[in-house]
Amino acid sequence: MDEKELAALKEANPKAYDSYMAMKGDLDKLKATPPPKNDPPQNDPDDLAKKAALQREADEKRAAGEKQLEGAINFLVSAPEWVKTNASLLPKGIDGILTQAEKENYGSKVEKANAIKVGIISEFFAVQANVDSLTNAQKVALEDFKKLTKDKKQEQAQQIFDQIFEPAFEGLKKVKRAELVAKGFKDESTGEQAYRDRLVKGARKHFLREKH
Repeated sequence: MDEKELAALKEANPKAYDSYMAMKGDLDKLKATPPPKNDPPQNDPDDLAKKAALQREADEKRAAGEKQLEGAINFLVSAPEWVKTNASLLPKGIDGILTQAEKENYGSKVEKANAIKVGIISEFFAVQANVDSLTNAQKVALEDFKKLTKDKKQEQAQQIFDQIFEPAFEGLKKVKRAELVAKGFKDESTGEQAYRDRLVKGARKHFLREKH
């Protein structure tokens, strides 16, 4: 209200005027009061809980990083012997991946290990028979992985290595083992030969998903 309206209100209804002025005074005081600080008081339980949660998150992140580094080191140390031991099952190009990795510069052991794993995955599944041994879900995941950028592939290398490559490779090893067992039969009878054939076919069907 302007001054004329206030004067008219005071003359017409003194009570209403007094009430209005009282509320106006309270409103002016409220506007003049600075807003309360949002900082929690010292030793506030909520603030301590937040600090504890942040510390726990930092500790878990550090522990995960240490575990990842330990795994990368173990992989890098054992990879050459692993490739040598399984040379008959692995594509020939995988040995070259390890050799080339020694010539490259990486920011960390984890980055180097993941780069090698990307190479192993790529070489192993360049063989169509190895792709055919996968489930449909694994095939989709592998195709999605192939479409990623170099950096994204390295980020997901451990997951694909654990969930797709290793099961496929272990299945291949079991098939080859069954074939070696079958070759061990000498002077076999008809029944023994049939058993051998069933052993090999069963292994190939189960682990390589071949249809007979």
